[in-house]
Amino acid sequence: MIQRTGLLATILSGIMFGTSIPAIKLGLDQAQIPPILFATLRFLVASALVVLLLRKQGWINGPLLKSRPIWIIGILNTVGYILQFEGQVLTTASDAALVIGSAALMIPVASWLNGTEKLVWSRTLGVVLGFVGTALVVTRGEPLVLGGSQVLGDILILGTAVTIALIFILTKTLVVKKGSRAVTGGIILTTALLLVPFVPLDTAGPVSLGLDAWFYILFLAVLSTVGAYFFFARGLETVSPTVSSIILPIEVIVSVGLSVLIFRDPFELLSGTGAVLIIVGVLLVSFSS
Repeated sequence: MIQRTGLLATILSGIMFGTSIPAIKLGLDQAQIPPILFATLRFLVASALVVLLLRKQGWINGPLLKSRPIWIIGILNTVGYILQFEGQVLTTASDAALVIGSAALMIPVASWLNGTEKLVWSRTLGVVLGFVGTALVVTRGEPLVLGGSQVLGDILILGTAVTIALIFILTKTLVVKKGSRAVTGGIILTTALLLVPFVPLDTAGPVSLGLDAWFYILFLAVLSTVGAYFFFARGLETVSPTVSSIILPIEVIVSVGLSVLIFRDPFELLSGTGAVLIIVGVLLVSFSS
């Protein structure tokens, strides 16, 4: 029963995270929010919710916030979000979702290298298929030309996937020791603080944000940050990092589905094949026993 509850929390987290990629694209393209400012406001609003509403529910742990592990995770998360928001300026929402999904392929490899989980044949097959699919999505089967804006965006998003995989592994130990709420609050607070110094890099002067911009910021802060991170960490309390990576195929499917519906993102033969391989690979990895 406990493991089933953890699995349900992980699935809900995946759905919430899945709505974030289309929302980010809408905020960047339609509301014209500078990317780093967008990411920073998302986490500042989320931090305000944690401090004002969730402090007494165990979301803030003083000793944890003073510890090195939570700041290492915060640094990784900060780098990941800067790469994601900058990358989504250049690439499509569906590409971003697919490439981010490749993080699930990195998690079992990292866990195997760390000696914490076995790399069975089905996971190995999933990793191989998924990485082939990622290569097809990024390159479209053509020689890699770094000057292409969409290719550059995909590569930045791939960097985000690496940080996600590392966070999966590092968060597991902290959640067991400190609990999901404290770790979730710690990740949100440290990421917000670490993002602030980078805001001047993409804002030349005062920025005026309309109601649509604030809608996307609040949507991401409440649903895709506080809610998604809480259920993600809650799931990690009872399932392994590899099993919890089930949120990634869910996130991919939700994000790609919404992206095709909202943006009419096109798929060519090779990129479409890559998309299928990524989803199949991630499913193999996530459901392998």
